[in-house]
Amino acid sequence: PLVGPLALWLLAAPSTTITVPKHCKADLSPIGNSYPSPLHSIHVQPLLTPEEASRCLELARAHAAETGCWERKDSDRHAAYATCDFPIEECDHLSSYLEDIDYHERILGSMAEVYGLAMEDLTYLDFFCANYEAREGVDANRNIMDRLEPHRDGSLLSYSVLLTPPSNFEGGGTIFDALRDVEPTEEYRGVLHTNGVIRPNNAGDCCLHSGKLLHGADPVVSGERTVLVAFVDVAEWCQRPKTLALACRDWGRMDVASYRLKRQEKMTKGGLKEGSVASRSNDIKGWVLNNGRWLSEGSAVRGYVPAFETVERRGQREFQRKKKLEAEDILLRDILLDKDERDSPSAYFGGDVTVL
Repeated sequence: PLVGPLALWLLAAPSTTITVPKHCKADLSPIGNSYPSPLHSIHVQPLLTPEEASRCLELARAHAAETGCWERKDSDRHAAYATCDFPIEECDHLSSYLEDIDYHERILGSMAEVYGLAMEDLTYLDFFCANYEAREGVDANRNIMDRLEPHRDGSLLSYSVLLTPPSNFEGGGTIFDALRDVEPTEEYRGVLHTNGVIRPNNAGDCCLHSGKLLHGADPVVSGERTVLVAFVDVAEWCQRPKTLALACRDWGRMDVASYRLKRQEKMTKGGLKEGSVASRSNDIKGWVLNNGRWLSEGSAVRGYVPAFETVERRGQREFQRKKKLEAEDILLRDILLDKDERDSPSAYFGGDVTVL
């Protein structure tokens, strides 16, 4: 446990918890779990003192200046959503400093406490320092990053730690789709902003959340914003099997529905013959098919199969968002096993645990 001035400072600094709204109308998930679960909570709380955050920022900037890693996006480590960053393990000075201030015990201890886990259940999948910079006035040859598109992390838990004082930049923050319609009232202490954007009030504050919440980085419109980011996985013996697979299935179904509608619109616009039934209206969407051999000459769908109302509805952006949020809600309710349901590590591995 932390003692002395640091412990007193952390106790005095305010923390904010934001609960993701209920997006699945059912009171219980298919396996009987209610809303909310611990994973529905996003926690913004102090982690580093202003002096510690300043020192981390100094060391990070020195490494970035030496290597040029913030001048280009790293598509090797983060192929789908390339970011301007560097792995902490590649910066010896920052890595050593974090060890000296017991950083990992502090942050993982906080995560374990708020999500009902043990520190031994948490494992880093990735730990890096990312930099966001406003594009205005920046050399076009620099491949900088001012935002990050919505995505889900490969880990069940994630966190970010703000290193830059908020007075040094405008915009930025982590935007959560599930919080889009939550009003930023006084109870959130100025941390929650419109459209679901979370911006910590102080350098050194961390934001803890489930990596499976759809989230991104809001654009930085002036200055630079530097953060420590980590993907933290949870031990398999703490997770309910197949829960993530079911959520991925439902998210994927919506992606397929969107692709199907776009494909039908494209096929219609590019494949209609003059005078055909479908070409008489610009509003008609569907497949252009060679089905005339099986249909009579006067058939309304000869050479054309319309996009049915259900296809168009499932392809609409708001319908898709609603369904994806429902699947997200169920995942958050179900994926963590209750403590009395979890196996011990030795039982999970058949009684034989070897430390390599």
